[in-house]
Amino acid sequence: MQKTAKTLLIWSRCRFSRNNHILGGIPMKRPLVLVGFCYLLTLAAAIFLGADISFMLMWCCAGGFAVTVLCKKTRRAVILPLAFAASAAALASFCVYHRFSVEPPRALNGKSLNIEGTVCELPERRYGRWYYIVRVDKTDFKSAYALRRFKVRISLQNGLNAGPYSRVKGKIHFSLPSGGDGFSSRSYYASKGVMMFAWPDGGAGVTVLPVAEKPPYYYALHLRQKLISAVQDMLPQQEALLVNGILLGDKSGLPDNLVSDFRTDGISHLLSVSGLHMSTIAELLIFMLIFFHVPKRMAAGITACGILGFMAVTCFVPSVTRSGIMCLLCLVAPIISRRSDPLNSLCTAVLIICIANPYAAADVGLLLSFFATLGLILFAGPAADFLNKKLDRIHAISPLVRGINGTLATSVGASLFTLPVILLSFGTVSAVAPLANILELVPASVLMALGAAAAALHLLLPQTGLAMPFALAAGLIAKYMRLCASWLAGLPFASLSASQGFVIIWLGGTFLLFSAALAIGKGTSLFPQTACLSAIMLFTGIFSFRLCRQNVTRIAFLDVGNDVSTVLTRDGHAAVIGCGSYQPQKIISYLGSENVTKIDCLEILTEERDEFSCAADIAERYHPACLLVHKGSMADGFVGKASANAGRTETYDSSAAMNFWSNVSVRTCRAGRSSAAMINACGISTVAFPPEADGNRLPLSWKTPDVLAYGASEKNAGGINSSCVVFSMNKTTLQKSAEMVRKCRSVWTGGYGNIILEVKGNRKLSIGREP
Repeated sequence: MQKTAKTLLIWSRCRFSRNNHILGGIPMKRPLVLVGFCYLLTLAAAIFLGADISFMLMWCCAGGFAVTVLCKKTRRAVILPLAFAASAAALASFCVYHRFSVEPPRALNGKSLNIEGTVCELPERRYGRWYYIVRVDKTDFKSAYALRRFKVRISLQNGLNAGPYSRVKGKIHFSLPSGGDGFSSRSYYASKGVMMFAWPDGGAGVTVLPVAEKPPYYYALHLRQKLISAVQDMLPQQEALLVNGILLGDKSGLPDNLVSDFRTDGISHLLSVSGLHMSTIAELLIFMLIFFHVPKRMAAGITACGILGFMAVTCFVPSVTRSGIMCLLCLVAPIISRRSDPLNSLCTAVLIICIANPYAAADVGLLLSFFATLGLILFAGPAADFLNKKLDRIHAISPLVRGINGTLATSVGASLFTLPVILLSFGTVSAVAPLANILELVPASVLMALGAAAAALHLLLPQTGLAMPFALAAGLIAKYMRLCASWLAGLPFASLSASQGFVIIWLGGTFLLFSAALAIGKGTSLFPQTACLSAIMLFTGIFSFRLCRQNVTRIAFLDVGNDVSTVLTRDGHAAVIGCGSYQPQKIISYLGSENVTKIDCLEILTEERDEFSCAADIAERYHPACLLVHKGSMADGFVGKASANAGRTETYDSSAAMNFWSNVSVRTCRAGRSSAAMINACGISTVAFPPEADGNRLPLSWKTPDVLAYGASEKNAGGINSSCVVFSMNKTTLQKSAEMVRKCRSVWTGGYGNIILEVKGNRKLSIGREP
């Protein structure tokens, strides 16, 4: 433990003195720090604001640069001109990249074209479908852009007999990823170079052609595939998935509930290859080379080659590239008789990544990786020293105490600096993150070393059995980590919701506090007190907000595409009326953000297999007190699985009724091929109307609700009239239903977020949207 914590802190101690901080020493000693920091944050703002506003801001920054250069005082200080120049350059690169690399492929939205392309990543299988990242080399689209290459994600019901760099051809239909400008799914995929989604159009499907090229990355992908298969051959499925997730960042097969547990516990960074992985792999390689008496400089060079190969095997995602470049700079420094500087290395790595693809700043993984590393550099080392001085009093247990202190310091440092990104991206903060990191961080490091050794030995010496002891140990650690993560996620208040507007106010107030502390203290001497005050403000805001929501019933219409899923929450309890999606993670994430500890009722409305599967996953995680389902659905295996995890199961033929929380009732009525639900809460009536339901079969008393959650075509509405309509549809369907939307007072999901109704007292209702 002590050794692992020491490795995590090593960069925080390299040439970092009190008089050479990120602001105080930049003008003379660390210009790259200022440039890299400004470049990344400016690109993040540009992605949030969009290309048009960014273009105007570019000229404002250019003007600011000119003014500060002309002013003698600011010119001599260097900081302001350099910051304006970096921001202007970042905005210019973003606008150029958006205009020439992002916009042209988006012109294909809604078109069906014949394409020829190359599979450039390993396929993924999720939610019963196969996904292939294909580089489009040729299309029959008559445009100047037809000769340019871009990436598209093709979705298929059945897998192709295609490996890395296989050629494919066929007619596909192009569609934009969901969301718009800002930190949406569309921007996230642009950070990966994927500009469009697609699926086969017509009955011909997609044809696979032989491999035409084998660049070095081809062999890296094949090695990744073999490593994943090696781990799967040696371990049970659940343990193998977690080992591959931690070792190689392969999350394609991980259960949604496990990913959710890691996120709730604040340890999701373990499933993304970053600095911890790089330092562990580098340590392992250097230890082996020095053990065989390889000279230190040669060992550093060989390790650098190994790190480069590991970056390729883990697909060069932004967080991998960031940590890999930092590790390479750290390894190259002794070869050329120099000492590495962690801040310069960090900002140089980010600068290289963002220059290559300005949309990399939309990758939350890169932002978390950057700020976590910044926290380790600025905070973890001093914090560990402080804890050691206070707690390291008994010599016999000194290594254990120092190891725990180091792990705690790295956890707190990374958590504090990534907190703004986590709050803005996920709307929650993990209260168990420090404990989770103490319990999981060291086992994860050991698992990586054991898993890498097992996979390598299995590939190199498959018949010897030398890999099995390492695989067995890695599997036992994976089982421990999985059970520990599940236990921590189930603790009361493990995750605190902070998705409301006060978070933005807190972030602004924190920025002002640190600015004032920097000005008053003439340095960072007041930063610890400021950080404590900021944390107190945050948790005061969270708990006061939760106090205000006591005895408030919230009705959420989740953004699940063309289906309907309604979630009622109150004081930590929930009722899920309709799962309506093949992605249970959307429902589980919302329940987690509401700090739900118990589901009182889980109701299945349709006969769709996707909803059955989703209900089974939710029941496995939350063990609802009651499962309500139409009696004709009980023969399905997924429904049987959900029933086994529920406290009791109730079935109905034509109608059912349930009451809970003293003033909430749910009545269910069979309406054709599915059921509809009437929800009454504090005098407000709401009808959840799935796409397969027939409104003509509903009772007359259901035809005039206050709110109608609508996921069906207009012909099935059956004359239902309501004061407000919630259109639960994806963006494409919503556009096709534009005329229907204009006819009534309405709100919609459409890929823009969940619609939330808050009911207080007698018919007091407020409505809003949450991401």
